[in-house]
Amino acid sequence: MASKMFKGGEVFSGRGEGLHPPTDFNSPEAGGEAHERNISRRVEGEYSREQPVVTAYVLRHGETTKDKLDPMRGLTEKGAEQVDEAAERLISELDSSSDIIQIMDSGNHRANVTVMRIAEKLKEAGFKFFEPIKTDKGGNVVEPGVKTKEDPNSRSYKKIGAANFTKEIKMKLSDPALHAELGIPDSIPDKRIDTWFAAEWGEGAEKPAEVVDRVKQGMQETQKKLPMVAGQLSPEQRIVVIAAVNASVVEPIVTDYSGVPPVDRGGEVENAEGFKVDFEVDKDPKVVVWGKDIENKIGDE
Repeated sequence: MASKMFKGGEVFSGRGEGLHPPTDFNSPEAGGEAHERNISRRVEGEYSREQPVVTAYVLRHGETTKDKLDPMRGLTEKGAEQVDEAAERLISELDSSSDIIQIMDSGNHRANVTVMRIAEKLKEAGFKFFEPIKTDKGGNVVEPGVKTKEDPNSRSYKKIGAANFTKEIKMKLSDPALHAELGIPDSIPDKRIDTWFAAEWGEGAEKPAEVVDRVKQGMQETQKKLPMVAGQLSPEQRIVVIAAVNASVVEPIVTDYSGVPPVDRGGEVENAEGFKVDFEVDKDPKVVVWGKDIENKIGDE
């Protein structure tokens, strides 16, 4: 699979939201002799890991019911199947003995329903979920040690929120006359994303490039915390963020990564597909597309 490095580094952090890194995962209580060995190796500069400190999967929500202007619309039967397929693949890629899961969403109902469905599948497969570390006003840890929990819950994160559109812009995105004017192919069933990329917008519409900048800012926030996170995890352990978002988040990043806009890919990224980001200390985040359909369209070059 092709990959691209975001220059300058740059998914999810911020005070009070996003990724809250473990504070003392390798405490004597948690690791005993392994803790002492890890501390010694870090002091001697020999501490290394073979996998990322954090891996984030950012996926579109599953297919939803027809009224696209209804913010509370849920998943269709097909949408539930798409989400279940994504969950099965995640389970096959992850390791319940070493991966600590954090669940996130873009802040709307359909994304929350999607990611919580995935989370329940992960729970059934034996995965544990990350409990944010409590700190005081000075940033000092109140309760040392990583806490995990059996039951998942999702945290919304503004950096991966849907693109901001006024109601008027949302209506224009669905306007057949504008689709025809822009030459959006009839073969593309849902033309809203292609219209967003192709048209010129004034105020009232967040642009694709602005969404890219916003998501990369979130990546930068996570990147800054990696040294502290890495120092607290054993080489085998990793935090895995699984986030469900809207197409208006996935498409700008996939287009920025691939250089191929959605209209040239035959339409938007399929539901329950998206991209994956690996975060390592002293390296730029590595982004690859994730999902059977998009991987087939954007393969190794």
